[in-house]
Amino acid sequence: METIAAHDVEYLHGSEVEELPDVAEGEIAKIDWPFTLVNIVSTGLVLVLPWFYHAPSAVVAFAVFYTVTGLGLTAGYHRLFAHHSYTVPKWLERTIAVCGYLAIQRGPIFWAAMHRLHHKHTDVPGKDPHSPHEGLWHVHFGWMQKRRPDLWDSTRYRRLVPDLLKDPFYVWLDDERKDHATYLLLLAASFGLGGLVGEGGFDRYTAVSWLVWVGLLNRVAVLHAFGLINSVCHLWGTRPYRTPVSESPTNNLFVALLIFGEGWHNNHHAFPASARQGLRWYQIDPAWYVIWLLKKAGLAKDVLLPKEKALERRRRKPE
Repeated sequence: METIAAHDVEYLHGSEVEELPDVAEGEIAKIDWPFTLVNIVSTGLVLVLPWFYHAPSAVVAFAVFYTVTGLGLTAGYHRLFAHHSYTVPKWLERTIAVCGYLAIQRGPIFWAAMHRLHHKHTDVPGKDPHSPHEGLWHVHFGWMQKRRPDLWDSTRYRRLVPDLLKDPFYVWLDDERKDHATYLLLLAASFGLGGLVGEGGFDRYTAVSWLVWVGLLNRVAVLHAFGLINSVCHLWGTRPYRTPVSESPTNNLFVALLIFGEGWHNNHHAFPASARQGLRWYQIDPAWYVIWLLKKAGLAKDVLLPKEKALERRRRKPE
């Protein structure tokens, strides 16, 4: 395995991530009601509508789109942008960014900033954006609804990602109004494309099926799959490695299967810069398989992996 350099092992745990300014007196977390209502309504709809609208092409399109957007977040937003676990040519880097952006979880600047802050202050209430000590609902989803001013102010969180600010495309994406517009376009496109692939002209049943499975269900599914990393993978599972900041991150097979290998969260917190999170052959890690294929194709370079000696040093000794 390739070596992770010393500064990369400490990356996102120490001085490399700037402290955000304290919240000023009078600044309080406020609920984003439009965002909250959209998520409540969309979640309610996907619990009901797929039972009535399930054209086969829509189900296949959902599987493809879930894979594309999920890998855009796992191999892209997380391992490429937040941790610099590998490098790719700029054209491919931006393509991966677009794949992640279509999951409608903000642009790479905000996403990477929150994740770096999570590593710097893992589990610390009021510091970690999604600390499990603030409740299961908060860590899974509520932190995106009840918004702390120090997290959602772009002049503050951008301090955590000076590397990504060098690319004007990522700066352009870092605007929540564009997220809303993209989601509306995605809903319209899924409806229109679904109708066109149906039988006999514009097929309304297939159109609605695509709207439900690709437009609505995909976003809700990916959103909650990542929520499980923040909630389940800090509460239930195994902890084979000692982590430098907190003892809460766990490995959870169910979450790993659900979201392309991200469930090996104890492994990740022990070796945050590693491009591979399933550190053993039996730990399924599809995002790593993609990175490995890119490396074999000559597209991914500087792929960071821990040596066996490093794994042994961090391994938790049986009591």
